[in-house]
Amino acid sequence: MDMKSFEYLYHKARGMDRERIARETGLSDDEIDMMEQSYAPLLREIAAEMPQAADIGKRFVRLTRYIYANRADQELDMPRPDAVKPREGEMIALPGTSKIAIPSISLHQAIDQRRSLRSYSDQPFSLEELSFLLWASSWARDFRSSERNEFTRRNVPSAGSRHSLECYLLIQRVTGVKPGLYYYHPLKHCLVVIDQSPQIFVAVYDGCLRQEMVRNSAVTFILSAVPYRTSWRYGQRGYRYLYIDAGHVGQNIHLAAEAVGGGACMIGAFQDEAMNECLGLDGVQEFVIYAAALGKKPSGQ
Repeated sequence: MDMKSFEYLYHKARGMDRERIARETGLSDDEIDMMEQSYAPLLREIAAEMPQAADIGKRFVRLTRYIYANRADQELDMPRPDAVKPREGEMIALPGTSKIAIPSISLHQAIDQRRSLRSYSDQPFSLEELSFLLWASSWARDFRSSERNEFTRRNVPSAGSRHSLECYLLIQRVTGVKPGLYYYHPLKHCLVVIDQSPQIFVAVYDGCLRQEMVRNSAVTFILSAVPYRTSWRYGQRGYRYLYIDAGHVGQNIHLAAEAVGGGACMIGAFQDEAMNECLGLDGVQEFVIYAAALGKKPSGQ
Protein backbone atom coordinates (compact mmCIF):
# COMPACT_ATOMS: atom_id res chain seq x y z
CA MET A 1 0.00 0.00 0.00
CA ASP A 2 1.55 3.32 -1.06
CA MET A 3 1.53 6.42 1.12
CA LYS A 4 -1.19 8.18 -0.86
CA SER A 5 -3.56 5.25 -0.42
CA PHE A 6 -2.71 4.93 3.25
CA GLU A 7 -3.24 8.62 3.94
CA TYR A 8 -6.57 8.61 2.11
CA LEU A 9 -7.83 5.56 4.05
CA TYR A 10 -6.52 6.89 7.36
CA HIS A 11 -8.38 10.18 7.07
CA LYS A 12 -11.49 8.80 5.35
CA ALA A 13 -11.97 6.10 8.00
CA ARG A 14 -11.94 8.83 10.64
CA GLY A 15 -14.80 10.70 9.01
CA MET A 16 -12.99 13.53 7.24
CA ASP A 17 -14.85 15.09 4.33
CA ARG A 18 -13.47 15.33 0.81
CA GLU A 19 -12.23 18.89 1.19
CA ARG A 20 -10.28 18.18 4.34
CA ILE A 21 -8.80 14.97 2.91
CA ALA A 22 -7.52 16.96 -0.06
CA ARG A 23 -6.04 19.57 2.25
CA GLU A 24 -4.40 17.05 4.58
CA THR A 25 -3.02 14.73 1.90
CA GLY A 26 -2.48 16.88 -1.19
CA LEU A 27 -4.50 14.45 -3.30
CA SER A 28 -6.08 15.77 -6.48
CA ASP A 29 -9.79 15.50 -7.27
CA ASP A 30 -9.07 12.74 -9.78
CA GLU A 31 -7.03 10.78 -7.25
CA ILE A 32 -9.76 11.07 -4.64
CA ASP A 33 -12.37 9.97 -7.20
CA MET A 34 -10.29 6.90 -8.02
CA MET A 35 -9.79 6.02 -4.37
CA GLU A 36 -13.45 6.54 -3.50
CA GLN A 37 -14.27 3.85 -6.03
CA SER A 38 -11.34 1.48 -5.44
CA TYR A 39 -11.42 1.46 -1.66
CA ALA A 40 -15.16 1.44 -1.01
CA PRO A 41 -15.20 -2.29 -0.01
CA LEU A 42 -12.17 -1.88 2.27
CA LEU A 43 -13.68 1.18 3.93
CA ARG A 44 -16.86 -0.79 4.66
CA GLU A 45 -14.71 -3.52 6.22
CA ILE A 46 -12.81 -0.98 8.34
CA ALA A 47 -16.07 0.67 9.47
CA ALA A 48 -17.48 -2.71 10.51
CA GLU A 49 -14.38 -3.52 12.56
CA MET A 50 -13.91 -0.09 14.15
CA PRO A 51 -16.06 -0.94 17.21
CA GLN A 52 -13.87 -3.99 17.91
CA ALA A 53 -10.73 -1.87 17.60
CA ALA A 54 -11.97 0.58 20.22
CA ASP A 55 -11.09 -1.75 23.12
CA ILE A 56 -8.97 -4.44 21.47
CA GLY A 57 -6.06 -3.86 23.88
CA LYS A 58 -8.11 -4.66 26.98
CA ARG A 59 -9.79 -7.61 25.27
CA PHE A 60 -6.45 -8.98 24.08
CA VAL A 61 -5.04 -8.98 27.62
CA ARG A 62 -8.22 -10.46 29.06
CA LEU A 63 -8.72 -13.22 26.51
CA THR A 64 -5.10 -14.38 26.48
CA ARG A 65 -5.22 -15.22 30.19
CA TYR A 66 -4.56 -18.87 30.98
CA ILE A 67 -8.14 -19.31 32.21
CA TYR A 68 -9.28 -19.07 28.56
CA ALA A 69 -6.58 -21.31 27.09
CA ASN A 70 -7.41 -24.35 25.01
CA ARG A 71 -4.92 -27.15 24.51
CA ALA A 72 -2.08 -25.96 22.31
CA ASP A 73 -1.20 -27.71 19.07
CA GLN A 74 1.95 -29.16 20.63
CA GLU A 75 -0.23 -30.95 23.21
CA LEU A 76 -2.45 -32.20 20.38
CA ASP A 77 0.59 -33.71 18.62
CA MET A 78 0.24 -31.40 15.63
CA PRO A 79 3.33 -31.22 13.36
CA ARG A 80 5.94 -28.88 14.76
CA PRO A 81 6.84 -25.69 12.83
CA ASP A 82 10.31 -25.05 11.44
CA ALA A 83 12.56 -22.99 13.71
CA VAL A 84 14.06 -21.05 10.78
CA LYS A 85 12.56 -20.07 7.46
CA PRO A 86 13.98 -21.85 4.42
CA ARG A 87 15.57 -19.21 2.18
CA GLU A 88 17.11 -19.38 -1.25
CA GLY A 89 19.11 -16.81 -3.17
CA GLU A 90 22.52 -15.22 -3.44
CA MET A 91 24.29 -15.42 -0.10
CA ILE A 92 26.93 -13.11 1.36
CA ALA A 93 29.12 -14.64 4.06
CA LEU A 94 29.74 -12.71 7.27
CA PRO A 95 32.87 -12.94 9.42
CA GLY A 96 32.60 -16.02 11.63
CA THR A 97 31.23 -15.42 15.12
CA SER A 98 34.37 -16.94 16.65
CA LYS A 99 36.51 -14.36 14.82
CA ILE A 100 34.59 -11.24 15.86
CA ALA A 101 36.74 -8.80 17.80
CA ILE A 102 35.15 -8.22 21.19
CA PRO A 103 34.58 -4.49 21.78
CA SER A 104 36.33 -3.09 24.84
CA ILE A 105 33.29 -1.24 26.20
CA SER A 106 31.94 -2.45 29.56
CA LEU A 107 28.33 -3.49 30.05
CA HIS A 108 27.96 -0.70 32.60
CA GLN A 109 29.17 1.87 30.08
CA ALA A 110 26.95 0.54 27.28
CA ILE A 111 23.84 0.71 29.49
CA ASP A 112 24.79 4.08 30.96
CA GLN A 113 25.31 5.81 27.58
CA ARG A 114 22.46 4.14 25.70
CA ARG A 115 20.14 6.68 24.13
CA SER A 116 17.80 6.61 21.16
CA LEU A 117 20.00 8.00 18.39
CA ARG A 118 18.26 9.54 15.37
CA SER A 119 21.18 11.33 13.67
CA TYR A 120 24.16 9.48 12.22
CA SER A 121 27.50 10.23 10.63
CA ASP A 122 28.32 9.17 7.08
CA GLN A 123 30.78 6.57 8.37
CA PRO A 124 29.82 3.01 7.41
CA PHE A 125 29.71 -0.02 9.66
CA SER A 126 32.37 -2.57 8.85
CA LEU A 127 31.33 -6.09 7.92
CA GLU A 128 32.80 -7.25 11.24
CA GLU A 129 30.68 -4.72 13.14
CA LEU A 130 27.53 -5.83 11.31
CA SER A 131 28.42 -9.42 12.12
CA PHE A 132 28.73 -8.44 15.80
CA LEU A 133 25.34 -6.67 15.77
CA LEU A 134 23.70 -9.78 14.32
CA TRP A 135 25.58 -12.08 16.71
CA ALA A 136 24.20 -10.08 19.62
CA SER A 137 20.61 -9.94 18.42
CA SER A 138 19.68 -12.73 15.99
CA TRP A 139 22.40 -15.39 15.59
CA ALA A 140 21.49 -18.96 16.54
CA ARG A 141 24.25 -20.49 18.64
CA ASP A 142 22.49 -23.87 18.84
CA PHE A 143 19.96 -25.73 16.69
CA ARG A 144 17.98 -28.79 17.76
CA SER A 145 15.66 -30.68 15.44
CA SER A 146 13.61 -33.84 15.83
CA GLU A 147 10.33 -35.15 14.52
CA ARG A 148 8.51 -33.77 17.56
CA ASN A 149 10.23 -30.42 18.09
CA GLU A 150 12.63 -27.94 16.53
CA PHE A 151 14.14 -24.89 18.20
CA THR A 152 17.19 -22.64 18.42
CA ARG A 153 19.09 -21.03 21.25
CA ARG A 154 20.33 -17.49 20.80
CA ASN A 155 21.92 -14.59 22.68
CA VAL A 156 18.49 -13.19 23.53
CA PRO A 157 15.82 -14.91 25.64
CA SER A 158 12.62 -16.21 24.09
CA ALA A 159 9.58 -17.96 25.54
CA GLY A 160 10.27 -21.68 25.35
CA SER A 161 13.22 -21.03 23.02
CA ARG A 162 10.67 -20.59 20.24
CA HIS A 163 12.47 -17.53 18.78
CA SER A 164 9.67 -16.58 16.43
CA LEU A 165 11.40 -13.46 15.08
CA GLU A 166 13.09 -13.19 11.67
CA CYS A 167 15.62 -10.46 10.86
CA TYR A 168 15.79 -8.44 7.65
CA LEU A 169 18.25 -5.63 6.96
CA LEU A 170 17.96 -2.55 4.80
CA ILE A 171 21.65 -1.82 4.25
CA GLN A 172 22.88 1.56 3.04
CA ARG A 173 26.41 1.92 4.45
CA VAL A 174 28.19 -1.32 5.31
CA THR A 175 31.69 -1.83 3.93
CA GLY A 176 31.76 -4.55 1.28
CA VAL A 177 27.98 -4.94 0.97
CA LYS A 178 25.97 -3.50 -1.89
CA PRO A 179 23.05 -1.39 -0.63
CA GLY A 180 19.76 -3.24 -0.60
CA LEU A 181 17.35 -5.39 1.38
CA TYR A 182 18.65 -8.63 2.86
CA TYR A 183 17.48 -11.52 5.00
CA TYR A 184 19.77 -12.66 7.81
CA HIS A 185 20.10 -16.43 8.07
CA PRO A 186 20.67 -17.18 11.78
CA LEU A 187 22.07 -20.69 11.24
CA LYS A 188 24.37 -19.98 8.30
CA HIS A 189 25.31 -16.53 9.66
CA CYS A 190 25.05 -14.93 6.24
CA LEU A 191 23.00 -12.39 4.32
CA VAL A 192 20.58 -13.49 1.61
CA VAL A 193 19.92 -10.93 -1.13
CA ILE A 194 16.25 -9.94 -1.49
CA ASP A 195 16.16 -6.63 -3.36
CA GLN A 196 18.96 -4.29 -4.43
CA SER A 197 16.84 -1.89 -6.46
CA PRO A 198 16.69 1.84 -5.60
CA GLN A 199 12.92 1.53 -5.14
CA ILE A 200 13.23 -0.60 -2.01
CA PHE A 201 14.76 2.30 -0.07
CA VAL A 202 11.82 4.55 -0.90
CA ALA A 203 9.36 1.78 -0.05
CA VAL A 204 10.86 1.12 3.40
CA TYR A 205 11.20 4.84 4.12
CA ASP A 206 7.52 5.34 3.23
CA GLY A 207 6.57 2.23 5.20
CA CYS A 208 8.30 3.67 8.27
CA LEU A 209 6.11 6.77 7.88
CA ARG A 210 8.99 8.77 6.40
CA GLN A 211 10.98 8.99 9.61
CA GLU A 212 14.27 10.66 8.69
CA MET A 213 16.40 8.30 10.73
CA VAL A 214 15.48 5.50 8.31
CA ARG A 215 16.56 7.58 5.32
CA ASN A 216 19.89 8.43 7.00
CA SER A 217 20.73 5.17 8.77
CA ALA A 218 23.67 2.96 7.87
CA VAL A 219 21.40 -0.05 8.33
CA THR A 220 17.81 -0.54 9.39
CA PHE A 221 16.93 -3.79 11.13
CA ILE A 222 13.40 -5.00 10.34
CA LEU A 223 12.08 -7.74 12.61
CA SER A 224 9.16 -9.91 11.59
CA ALA A 225 7.21 -12.41 13.67
CA VAL A 226 6.19 -15.93 12.67
CA PRO A 227 3.47 -16.41 15.31
CA TYR A 228 2.81 -20.12 14.86
CA ARG A 229 6.29 -20.98 16.15
CA THR A 230 5.11 -19.69 19.53
CA SER A 231 1.36 -20.35 19.39
CA TRP A 232 2.06 -24.00 18.46
CA ARG A 233 3.32 -24.36 22.03
CA TYR A 234 1.42 -21.66 23.93
CA GLY A 235 -1.80 -21.13 21.99
CA GLN A 236 -3.17 -17.61 21.76
CA ARG A 237 -1.15 -16.52 24.77
CA GLY A 238 1.89 -16.97 22.52
CA TYR A 239 1.00 -13.70 20.80
CA ARG A 240 1.90 -11.90 24.02
CA TYR A 241 5.36 -13.42 23.90
CA LEU A 242 6.08 -12.15 20.38
CA TYR A 243 6.17 -8.58 21.63
CA ILE A 244 8.17 -9.46 24.74
CA ASP A 245 10.72 -11.25 22.55
CA ALA A 246 10.93 -8.25 20.24
CA GLY A 247 11.82 -6.09 23.23
CA HIS A 248 14.64 -8.46 24.17
CA VAL A 249 16.10 -8.20 20.67
CA GLY A 250 15.69 -4.43 20.61
CA GLN A 251 17.69 -3.95 23.81
CA ASN A 252 20.53 -6.14 22.54
CA ILE A 253 20.59 -4.12 19.31
CA HIS A 254 20.90 -0.94 21.36
CA LEU A 255 23.72 -2.22 23.55
CA ALA A 256 25.62 -3.81 20.67
CA ALA A 257 25.35 -0.56 18.68
CA GLU A 258 26.88 1.35 21.62
CA ALA A 259 29.72 -1.17 21.71
CA VAL A 260 30.75 -0.41 18.11
CA GLY A 261 30.59 3.38 18.38
CA GLY A 262 27.08 3.62 17.02
CA GLY A 263 23.57 4.10 18.18
CA ALA A 264 20.08 2.91 17.44
CA CYS A 265 16.51 4.10 17.52
CA MET A 266 13.75 1.51 17.79
CA ILE A 267 10.70 1.99 15.56
CA GLY A 268 7.21 0.86 16.46
CA ALA A 269 5.38 3.38 14.28
CA PHE A 270 5.14 2.01 10.74
CA GLN A 271 2.52 1.27 8.13
CA ASP A 272 1.92 -2.45 8.58
CA GLU A 273 0.62 -3.14 5.09
CA ALA A 274 3.49 -1.34 3.37
CA MET A 275 6.22 -2.93 5.48
CA ASN A 276 4.81 -6.41 4.99
CA GLU A 277 4.67 -5.76 1.27
CA CYS A 278 8.34 -4.67 1.24
CA LEU A 279 9.33 -8.05 2.67
CA GLY A 280 6.80 -10.11 0.70
CA LEU A 281 4.88 -11.14 3.84
CA ASP A 282 1.20 -11.98 4.08
CA GLY A 283 0.67 -10.09 7.35
CA VAL A 284 -0.86 -13.14 9.05
CA GLN A 285 1.53 -16.09 8.94
CA GLU A 286 4.38 -13.59 9.18
CA PHE A 287 4.29 -9.86 9.81
CA VAL A 288 6.60 -6.97 10.65
CA ILE A 289 6.62 -6.36 14.39
CA TYR A 290 9.53 -3.98 15.09
CA ALA A 291 12.34 -2.07 13.38
CA ALA A 292 15.50 -0.22 14.34
CA ALA A 293 17.57 2.42 12.55
CA LEU A 294 21.30 2.24 13.28
CA GLY A 295 24.35 4.27 12.40
CA LYS A 296 27.67 5.56 13.62
CA LYS A 297 27.52 8.44 16.08
CA PRO A 298 28.26 11.92 14.76
CA SER A 299 31.52 13.43 15.97
CA GLY A 300 31.26 14.83 19.48
CA GLN A 301 28.65 12.34 20.68
